[in-house]
Amino acid sequence: MSAHFGTDGIRGVAGSELTARTAFSLGNALCRLKPRPLVVLGRDTRVSSDMLALSLAAGVAAGGGEVLDGGVLPTAAVAYFVRKEGADFGAVVSASHNPPEFNGLKVFGADGCKLSERQEERAERCFDEYAFAPPLACGRCRPLARRADYADFLLSCAEAPLAGKKFVLDCANGAAGAFAPRVFRRLGAEVIALHCGRSGKDVNERCGALHPERICRAVREAGADAGFCYDGDADRLIAADENGELVDGDKILCIFAKELKSRGRLPHNLAVGTAHTNTGAECELAAHGITLHRTDVGDKYVAAHMRRSGAAVGGEQSGHIILAGYSTTGDGILSSVKLAELVSRKKLSVLAKMRLLPQYNVSVKVKDKVRVLGNEGVQAASGEAEKLAERVVVRASGTEPVVRIFAEAESMRAAREAAELVRRAIAKSEE
Repeated sequence: MSAHFGTDGIRGVAGSELTARTAFSLGNALCRLKPRPLVVLGRDTRVSSDMLALSLAAGVAAGGGEVLDGGVLPTAAVAYFVRKEGADFGAVVSASHNPPEFNGLKVFGADGCKLSERQEERAERCFDEYAFAPPLACGRCRPLARRADYADFLLSCAEAPLAGKKFVLDCANGAAGAFAPRVFRRLGAEVIALHCGRSGKDVNERCGALHPERICRAVREAGADAGFCYDGDADRLIAADENGELVDGDKILCIFAKELKSRGRLPHNLAVGTAHTNTGAECELAAHGITLHRTDVGDKYVAAHMRRSGAAVGGEQSGHIILAGYSTTGDGILSSVKLAELVSRKKLSVLAKMRLLPQYNVSVKVKDKVRVLGNEGVQAASGEAEKLAERVVVRASGTEPVVRIFAEAESMRAAREAAELVRRAIAKSEE
């Protein structure tokens, strides 16, 4: 892993860990990867997003590149416009699911896919050596025309209207607010839209995919057919069924995989998940003749494996769902539209019915993730934990200064005991 890039771009607290200088350096580095590139730029609603977007655009222009600025756009919309405009890169200023004081920088290539780690390392090597175009050869920054084309694209993905159905949408005070309610209403659904604010100070705060309990309650109170909640840049989807019961990314992955197989649209009878995908979901897929391939945690790893294997669907428990027939990356709004179509024929509680094993997750804030993972006491505790649970995963977060512990077992008690054993070892290593 490079010094700046994590599992999903560059992340950090805006103004301290992630600065305007870093954004300028990244924008300018794109001009070293390709001379005079065309870059589509989007951002979420965070207060710091304008500052970082303007800095990144300045870096591109200083190197002689051109910028199409789309303003507030979901991450998947930037990937869409990169391909539509024939651009060389797409850049997104967003920290996705992180708190509002954080921000991040993500980059897509001309194919609408996130840069590989090798490409990220190439870009990072250019951070300290700027490329400046001559005064009359500097690039320009102009608005992206027809931002509404992304909404039209989402509508074109729908195969049936949603008339007569009621949905609750929680837009997490992020980028989804400008698109998701409009798309669902144009499809004929009755929409209750929550948390569509744009102050930038409350992205993901007690709302959205990070706090799905809010939409579960709202669905019950409204008597809605389902609820869909997104994160700050709308690349995640977590749902609630008509009873207000949670439907996570693992269940959504199974629903789509089974539907695609029933229609003869699941190449190799294959779906792609991660190390965190519930074993119960794997068993559910197997019962329908579908094989699950696992990757490291991170939607870019899922997407890369899908491209190599030809898989049509992949996703993460956290709600990144990739439907290769429509998009190159996780698109929460697209996933919700396609799931709503299925709900128009069958209740979501029926679609999502499957047995999942109890899982326990805990995150520990640390000073040095690499040192902690190499600590002998932590490694010994991980080995003991594996004797208590079916599966244990201890990994450094790629987006925050924390170590994440995941344990899965036949009982929640065993899963919690295994994870807490590792957590205590990490806490001791930090003393």
